[in-house]
Amino acid sequence: MFSGVHKQVLRVGDRVRAHFQNRTGEKSTATDVGTLLQFTTREAEVHFDDGAIQCVSKTWIMERLAAWDLDLAPGDLAHAHYASGKGRTSGTDIGIVLAVLEGGRIRIRFQDDIVQTIPMGWVAQVIRLQPGDRVMSYFKVNDGRGAKSLKTDVGSVLQVSAEEVHLVFDDSVEQNVPKTWVVQRSHHLDFSVEIGNVADVHFEVGDDGRRSTSTDIGILMTNCVEGRITVQFQDGVQQTVPFAWIVRLREWGPGDRVQSYFKTGGGEKSNDTDIATVLSTSLLEAELYFDDGIQQCVSKAWVSDRVHNWNAEVPELAVGDVVVSHFKRPENHSRSVQTDRGIILAMLPKGQVSIMFQDSVTQVIPKGWIQTVATRWSGQREKLAQEEASLVADAGWKTRPPMVTTHAPECVICMDAKPNGVIVHGETCHQSTCFNCAKKLQRNGDACPICRDPIETVCKHHGE
Repeated sequence: MFSGVHKQVLRVGDRVRAHFQNRTGEKSTATDVGTLLQFTTREAEVHFDDGAIQCVSKTWIMERLAAWDLDLAPGDLAHAHYASGKGRTSGTDIGIVLAVLEGGRIRIRFQDDIVQTIPMGWVAQVIRLQPGDRVMSYFKVNDGRGAKSLKTDVGSVLQVSAEEVHLVFDDSVEQNVPKTWVVQRSHHLDFSVEIGNVADVHFEVGDDGRRSTSTDIGILMTNCVEGRITVQFQDGVQQTVPFAWIVRLREWGPGDRVQSYFKTGGGEKSNDTDIATVLSTSLLEAELYFDDGIQQCVSKAWVSDRVHNWNAEVPELAVGDVVVSHFKRPENHSRSVQTDRGIILAMLPKGQVSIMFQDSVTQVIPKGWIQTVATRWSGQREKLAQEEASLVADAGWKTRPPMVTTHAPECVICMDAKPNGVIVHGETCHQSTCFNCAKKLQRNGDACPICRDPIETVCKHHGE
């Protein structure tokens, strides 16, 4: 045991087993349990559980029973053991830390108003209340004018002072109660919020403004002021509710794929949701590009779920990078099912990029359509951007270069047979696939792999 202690770092507040001075001042043959108060180079001051406080040789400490490492400050609510008679109690009581003293001690006032100076290692749990906490607490009966209630109720912390906590209970009753009446913290907000965040929030219901049992999606309109925050819900109704009514943040941003409601023909909110890519956000709205090619600005509260975290999977983009991306179908600018390789020509505002695909077609697409970066180009990106600037359109499709027949040595689909399949679309055609692959494209309803125009017919070329 002796060697084991010296492999550990003992700290003030640790629970230890140690020898003690007997009645003659000699080292005891037995050991007892105590709490470390302080120590010097040679000695350690130990508060034994029977109430005796002694300075003993460090070599008399035989075992650390429990490590203690809590941060204490005046005003903290603490569950602590206390002195009863001459010894340390086995159970704990709730008290307020009045002062942190030298020598490993604190002064604490328990809920029966008894003040004691105890080893800080006797504190078993610390609750540092703050606005946003959900707690179980006793309350004042007789409309807040009476004594302490016999039972507890659930409430939300609005404000905290040195001695009291201002609570709003779920039945909308507000009271200032002593901190020691708070018996448990059931929920603590461990995230920071900003104006414009979207969150799941409880709301006021009924004539008395009590807390709802369910939550709704809302936009945070203000910072937390006196424990409350203003929220605009997806039906457009604004309420100022306790900060603790926020359950979780809905984190999404430009590039992410989301499930969202959309505006119908009359500008109303749809009954169903659809998949879209986030282009940009403002305080109240999100600009979305739906997969059917429709671009809309909708309330951020209409975005119900994030289905793909784009920023977590795609590295930072730069001009010149070769990427694998979905593209706009030529007939309605909807998002393609398949992907193609392309080169980033420019990073554009509102979450869009200009890409030149390998068939030389340039499109402006949502950056969230990029699936992965195939090659990080290490060349002259700035020079490339200047040279290709004339190819970038403000939005939508760029005029294609003149159509030419491609004579590839092998089929671009199966990469095996000769490209003897001719794909006809309007007054132009492309010969880049074998006849069998061309027929498969036509049967599947796919577009031409070169220009992505709809396939009208397919024929077989018998020449060289």
